[in-house]
This record gives sequence, C-alpha cells and structure tokens, in this order.
Amino acid sequence: MKEMATVKKINGKLVHVSIAMHDGCASCINNSCKNGRSDLQSYNAHGIDVIEGDEVEIEISGSEQAKGAFWILGLPLIALFAGYGLGRLFFPTTTEGPAVISAGVFFVLTLGAGALLQKSRKFDSLPVIIRKCGA
Repeated sequence: MKEMATVKKINGKLVHVSIAMHDGCASCINNSCKNGRSDLQSYNAHGIDVIEGDEVEIEISGSEQAKGAFWILGLPLIALFAGYGLGRLFFPTTTEGPAVISAGVFFVLTLGAGALLQKSRKFDSLPVIIRKCGA
C-alpha cells in the first residue's frame, strides 16, 4: 500500500508524517479510513534527505502486513484450536471445561507473544519512506 504524505516532524530515522485526504474521500461511505492517521510514524530506512513540509511517498509492504496479521491474528487462532485439542487429550474423561480453559490460555499466551514480537519488530512494521516527491 502506497500513500502520499507530508513530513511533520523528524526524529532521526523516525519521521512523523500526515496523510492527506484524497479527492474521492469526501464521497466515500466509510468516512473513517483516514481518521486517526493524521500523524503516523514512518521509517526513513534509505536515508532520504527530507525536511519538514516535504511531500513523500510511504509504503507498507504486503509481506509486512501479512506477517503482522499472522502474529496478531493467525497464530492465536491456531493456538485456540491446538489448546482445545490438548485439553481434550490430557483430560479425556472430564467435561469440556478443561479443554476450553486450555484453549483460552493458549490463545492469550500466543496473543501476548505475538504482540510482543510485533513490538520488537517496530521498525520493520512501520511505513517506509520510499521517495521524496517533487524533487
């Protein structure tokens, strides 16, 4: 996904940018797609020379979006079913209570682990400035 943005503030390789509304945004039914995104952090991985007020193009790669979705959504969902299966395996003669508790514990643990992993990959998951526009 590529977007045009304006540089608002620079902190070394971290650059705060503002995404402008497009022409079609006014007629869109889903008016919330750009709300709350007026000040995004982006990563100047390539060391592009930018100053406040510059127009830049930022991108979040599809692979990074997929990795984030897997760690935050996919893995906990897999762990939910695996936890239930393990609960049934270790407590076969009881009710479903232990299996459900096991599923919940596995889900919460992998959700927390995925969130921590994504936090440690902060620079990888940030939008990257790919070029300066108008220069």
